[in-house]
Amino acid sequence: MSYHRITRPLATVAGPLRNRLVCSPVSVNLADPSGAVNDEILHFYTSMARSGAGLVTIGATSVSPEGGSTEHGLKIGPPALDDGLRQLASAVKACGALVSLQVFHVGAQGNTAHSGQPVVGPSPYTCPDIGILAEELSLSAIARIEDEFAEAIVRALALGFDFVELHIAHGYLIHQFLSPFFNRRQDHYGGSPDNRLRFLCAIRDKAETRSPGCFRRVGARLSACDFIAGGLLPADMKAVVGVIEQASGGDGGAYYVVSAGIYETARLKYPAMRRGDYWRWAGYLAGLTSRPVVAQGGVRTLLQGEEILAAQPVALIGMAQALIADPDLLHKALAGDEGTTAVCIECGRCRYIKRSDLTFDCLLEPGYHPRVRDTAHHLAAPALLSN
Repeated sequence: MSYHRITRPLATVAGPLRNRLVCSPVSVNLADPSGAVNDEILHFYTSMARSGAGLVTIGATSVSPEGGSTEHGLKIGPPALDDGLRQLASAVKACGALVSLQVFHVGAQGNTAHSGQPVVGPSPYTCPDIGILAEELSLSAIARIEDEFAEAIVRALALGFDFVELHIAHGYLIHQFLSPFFNRRQDHYGGSPDNRLRFLCAIRDKAETRSPGCFRRVGARLSACDFIAGGLLPADMKAVVGVIEQASGGDGGAYYVVSAGIYETARLKYPAMRRGDYWRWAGYLAGLTSRPVVAQGGVRTLLQGEEILAAQPVALIGMAQALIADPDLLHKALAGDEGTTAVCIECGRCRYIKRSDLTFDCLLEPGYHPRVRDTAHHLAAPALLSN
């Protein structure tokens, strides 16, 4: 099998990607309680970089004390965390990949039981699966979080990350400000589309003030569909792209990733992935921008990725669970050994947020495992499950 599309290099503002494969961001809940990088974080992301992917994205790094999903999520901001983040960026790049740090704030979908922090959002909202009423952010708190996002962008680039990815999907805080479903404010941050874009515009402007031109290195994960009345739709991506690309003298925006859904509609994401909706939405977004667009969502094999690149006007293919199930997926395919690849069985064991103990692992033996684990919980014969 020829993989001539997915193996082509791609020029970027940060340098060439060795191929078109992106290790999509994964939140692994393995950081120290302070949010610091530790050996487990380094082990996971260097495993993903050694997969041969051209770009590795570090998932869900909180910019604010109350912005994380759990007590063991990565954080950026306090200077004490800088050395670990610098080491992480350097370690991934030493494996030949470029590296992007995804930054986010969980917003009104937070869970105090997991994070130990208050839950806040643009407007009062209770996520049905969590049951905690989010407190409406004051104007001073909004300004603080804008500053924290802006500082995180500048800091991450200074620490050696090639890109920063703004998480503007999955119902997290920037997404919440954009969406009429979440944002019911009566002030200048709510109501009209321009008002709902104000939070993102302020992050952009504050970052550019601190470091002119920095938005050339900023990518974004966008929501094409929230699967709920009053939520975002594919056409809403155009305004978000416009805000990002106005930065840096019109050169803003490094790349885009298309995703969908919020916490309370998560069950609807997976049928959409299986239908190929995510890939078609990525193709739609590619028609709105000249920046590279990543198609992702349910991509399980390299052959699937090659077919998507042929069918859609996208530049890159994102994988997460497939690479967790078998980090050697790319190497095996290029060596003609596809038949030995362990294919993700979609068991959900790597979605820590769905586990009562919030642990992250893979059931398949070739897959990624934390260094300390109970081997009795893993399957030693993945070939039996790959058909």
